[in-house]
Amino acid sequence: LDARGVKIVTVSTDKPGDIKKNRNKHGVSATMLADPDLAITTTYGLRNETNISPSGISALPVPTTILVDGNGIVRWIDQSRDYQQRSSPERVMAAISSL
Repeated sequence: LDARGVKIVTVSTDKPGDIKKNRNKHGVSATMLADPDLAITTTYGLRNETNISPSGISALPVPTTILVDGNGIVRWIDQSRDYQQRSSPERVMAAISSL
């Protein structure tokens, strides 16, 4: 991704302290934003209030991968209906290669 000039920004419902503690868990260099109250999620219309687990959580973000070019134009969006599934790396790389 670095060779292609791709920067990763993640949005998580985790609190800032949890993000800081676990930021190297997956070996990804990214800007990691905390959204525990779902403000960012709601602003972008990515709030999922169905099929949520564990109990006690009223909503989670819809897993979404968005590719934005250097001019701020959205070039590709991939969303999942299942809050536990994310875009596969192969799918994202294919999308990046097609731009």
